[in-house]
Amino acid sequence: MAKRQQEPIRVEAFVTVNGQEVNIDTLPKEKRSEIGAALKVTYLNALFRGKVVFRIEEEPKP
Repeated sequence: MAKRQQEPIRVEAFVTVNGQEVNIDTLPKEKRSEIGAALKVTYLNALFRGKVVFRIEEEPKP
């Protein structure tokens, strides 16, 4: 039995920046890393709720 050719699944991710939805692929790498870190911290805080709190430490500005 031959498999049918299936169209690949296309996925686009959007985030809200300053009230507008922006495609993640259009953002600079630094901004995407910040968003990824924020998502990871949110996930870890939900996973360990009531046991520990994770935060992103901000670097001091010169």
